[in-house]
Amino acid sequence: MEPVTIIGLVSGIFAICVGVWQVRKWLRERREKERDREDLRETIRQEFEKYQRDISQMVLYTDGLTEMPDRRRLSLLQQGLVAQREYRIPEAINFFRECLGQGVPKSQRIALLLLIGSGFFIIGQLQIALGNYIEAEALARESNDNQGLSAALGNIGLIYQTRGEIDKALENYQQALDIHREMGYRLGEANNLGSMGVAYRIKGEMGKALEHIQKALNINREICNRSGEAGDLGNIANVYLMEGDLDKALEHHQQALNIAREISDRQVEANELGNVGSVYLIKGETDKALEQHQQALSIDREIGHRQGEASDLGNIGSIYLTKGETDTALDYYQQALKIFEEVGAEAEAAMAREVILKLKKGNKVG
Repeated sequence: MEPVTIIGLVSGIFAICVGVWQVRKWLRERREKERDREDLRETIRQEFEKYQRDISQMVLYTDGLTEMPDRRRLSLLQQGLVAQREYRIPEAINFFRECLGQGVPKSQRIALLLLIGSGFFIIGQLQIALGNYIEAEALARESNDNQGLSAALGNIGLIYQTRGEIDKALENYQQALDIHREMGYRLGEANNLGSMGVAYRIKGEMGKALEHIQKALNINREICNRSGEAGDLGNIANVYLMEGDLDKALEHHQQALNIAREISDRQVEANELGNVGSVYLIKGETDKALEQHQQALSIDREIGHRQGEASDLGNIGSIYLTKGETDTALDYYQQALKIFEEVGAEAEAAMAREVILKLKKGNKVG
């Protein structure tokens, strides 16, 4: 065999080896990228779980978001969820808007519009929140996306409820409930029934409130949704509180607190400690009230729940005000105001400023 042929053969084998090596390298890098992307998706799923606990009555819809193929958008989504959880709401909104971009499928667009709307809701910009929810509703109707539609309707109902337009709220909750019943989605049905119960309580129709929340509680117990069960018990407690039955209110808040501890949901635990403390304050048991709110404050600080921390500080201020310790009360209200301003909670900040102004002028609060 001539040398040139040997060289050609060796060169050919070398080229094949290099080609195989490059393919293997490409496959390995692809697998690593896919693992990295899947890790990111799992992180986002966990963030969504934390976010759902944070947003209380707001309805979360995540269709397709965790499966976005674009890693950059996945990263933006994760950063937005973390910012939202840490109450850096304007930053979260910007991340979600950037994630929205061009060429996003309708279901993902609906989900992102709902996230953006929820951000504006948290900082009290209700009209902008409503605009995002209505746009999501229109897209959902256009694409026959019932899950997205029910989420949009539930959030629109919450806006109306917050604005005191209870009949409009109930109308939207009922539409969402009808969709979930048609779909056979029991969790959604329970959430809608619970929301309707809260709306009826605000409206002053306590019988209807208890009826709807009890139905929600029964469903959540059937499907073993312990977090939902705790929420329903807390809502039932609030009905009893409005009726002046403080012992039943305390009993149901305590049941909700026990569940929160059983499932290790620290934020719900803090919320229910605060609720228990508020009932004790109404009963005139200020020392017990202070103990509960201080426990809530410790937990909220531990988990980094800034808005919860501010609420706890304000509640402690109210206790000291009840005890006649105005200077101490003022100090706690000022601490609360600082945090409300930092997290962009404008409605709460405005209320804190009003109380502080009255205390500084020596006027009676309440």
